[in-house]
Amino acid sequence: MAAASSRPVASSASRPAAVDSFVPAARLQQATRPADGLKAYSELTPKQQALLGEGGAARWAALGTKERAGFIVLSTRMEQLGLDTTGLKLKPQPEGIQQDRLLFEPTPALERLKAAVQAGIDRGDFKKDKPSGDLHGDGMSDFGARQWVTRESMQLGFGPGGAFADIDRFGVKTDLVGIFGHLGELLTPGKTDPFQVGKSLHIDVKSHLPAAPSK
Repeated sequence: MAAASSRPVASSASRPAAVDSFVPAARLQQATRPADGLKAYSELTPKQQALLGEGGAARWAALGTKERAGFIVLSTRMEQLGLDTTGLKLKPQPEGIQQDRLLFEPTPALERLKAAVQAGIDRGDFKKDKPSGDLHGDGMSDFGARQWVTRESMQLGFGPGGAFADIDRFGVKTDLVGIFGHLGELLTPGKTDPFQVGKSLHIDVKSHLPAAPSK
């Protein structure tokens, strides 16, 4: 028979309180999948949440489905390409987050982003390519670069009005496929579909939270 332990028995006051299994309705609502099936604010990365700024959760909730998808795809792709978004400030809606582009305020943080783009140019990942003022606004077309790939080519432009980031389905100037594909984009009415871009780049935009319980 084992000897009795000499350790004192913890009193009920020193024991950890039992976890309450009851989840308030407000918390339950936050932990369920949004109605449009895209990622909830809580599922965004810290960098994405920081990019949305103060009151980001409310801003996220007010966006349309395609604007949410565009933000996820573009911000994810920027991070994948080593483009630091730290300190950047998005323009207010409806400009800042669009289904096919992100527009940034002219803040000092843009210099860090511009330096990252220049580093990409030096590596050969990007090619210096001045954006069209007619398509992107003269205030963001002083300096720019385009990812040098035939499909899903990220483009960025900078100027006194701030900066923009978008993704073209075809990379103009890379080869004949890119050239004629991009011309087709320009002639096709409507904006680039972020869901198609995300699918091609294997970027997950869907929420993985449980569905809300049926009433």
